[in-house]
Amino acid sequence: MDNVEDKIRKAKEEARKRNFTQSVDLIINLKNVDLNNPENRFSEQLTVPYSVSDETKVAIIGDSIKADNADREISKKELNKLFEDSSEAKTLANEFDHFIAEAPLMPDIGKNLGQVLGPRDKMPQPLPPGSDATEKIKDLKQSIQIKVKEEPSVKCKIGNEAMKEEDLAQNAETIVNFVQDQLPMGHHNIENVYCKLTMGPVVELM
Repeated sequence: MDNVEDKIRKAKEEARKRNFTQSVDLIINLKNVDLNNPENRFSEQLTVPYSVSDETKVAIIGDSIKADNADREISKKELNKLFEDSSEAKTLANEFDHFIAEAPLMPDIGKNLGQVLGPRDKMPQPLPPGSDATEKIKDLKQSIQIKVKEEPSVKCKIGNEAMKEEDLAQNAETIVNFVQDQLPMGHHNIENVYCKLTMGPVVELM
């Protein structure tokens, strides 16, 4: 990926100024990948060099997990109420980007909230009771979800227009390298890579 910084700068320059901070999006189109084969589909959390958003929110579920940087702590008592109120569970699933739960709670969470969290790819990451989740939350807040399911493409944010081009480029390259590693023929399965601002034109990176 040569001159990625210059091309991201071009994407910024060609986008009209808006009255909000636009995100910078990455689009990786794939070729010759059989998505009917489950081994070619994936959904993973990837930690990138630079935080993509200051608004990423993480909730912990359970009474014993410790963390000063969690955005919300959901007790076992609150969890039981969520099991009975699907609308509240959906609201919670839309509000938070990631969940961490005490491992022993996972079977009940899967049984009662799997239909809400599963389709959103937000099933909690389990930790042993009494764990300190501080570092885990830090990693999650600096991670993005990379997935290939029905469509032969990856679409994700790499940051926003206020970030430095070099930081955006490092995030982009980290993501492209990760995707290549998941594909049966590596870079040969990548047709092209584009970036764009939220309301800007598409610029080809490779």
